[in-house]
Amino acid sequence: MLQTVLNAMKLGYLRLTIPDFNFYQGNHICTSRFVCIPWQQYGKYLKHIVLPYSQASAYKFRGENYMVGALARINLNEAYLHPKTRKDTKNALMIFPSKNVFYNNLAQAIEMLHAIDASMDILKKTTFRQESTMVNSKAGQGVGVIEAPRGTLYYRVDIANDGTIQDADIVVPTGQNQINIEQDIAALVEKHISLSKEKLQIEIEKLIRAYDPCMSCAAHFLKIDWQ
Repeated sequence: MLQTVLNAMKLGYLRLTIPDFNFYQGNHICTSRFVCIPWQQYGKYLKHIVLPYSQASAYKFRGENYMVGALARINLNEAYLHPKTRKDTKNALMIFPSKNVFYNNLAQAIEMLHAIDASMDILKKTTFRQESTMVNSKAGQGVGVIEAPRGTLYYRVDIANDGTIQDADIVVPTGQNQINIEQDIAALVEKHISLSKEKLQIEIEKLIRAYDPCMSCAAHFLKIDWQ
């Protein structure tokens, strides 16, 4: 792994702020610049960006690019990890906060251990009962946000009286990280242009995977226009 700090974003990191480091409940979306907004109002702050040179699209928060994912969560909410997780990963946590994108993989591993520790507590404390759910269709709009493995995930759905979906908006983590992925690839190439083409291609693929494990399938083969 290249021992280099690649990420030099203006805004930094963004996540759903949750006191106990769960992934489903929180009141605000907060950034590393101490900007917090109610999560229901994400549409007022996130702007969809069309990339004219690509089939991909991107997002900016208040006009600036940012990163979501495990690295953002550990950087911003490390103190709320499960106590046992904090004890067992004490040495690893000394690395954070970090701007090195490659440490996103380490942050993911720490989160996996946290999820196991927290799940054991839930299983010990929770009494599970059979439940039934009745759904009565009516017109309305639903807005939600969770911390998916790849990062913050937003969704909005407009529903008609008959229960059919009239409109929907889904903002996935990949689109939010898109601009930073591109900029960090450029920084990596510029800093390590002396590497062989084969080595440099491998490092670019590693960087893409570090950002987004779901892009690994797209990074099995990388076409580079060498000029």
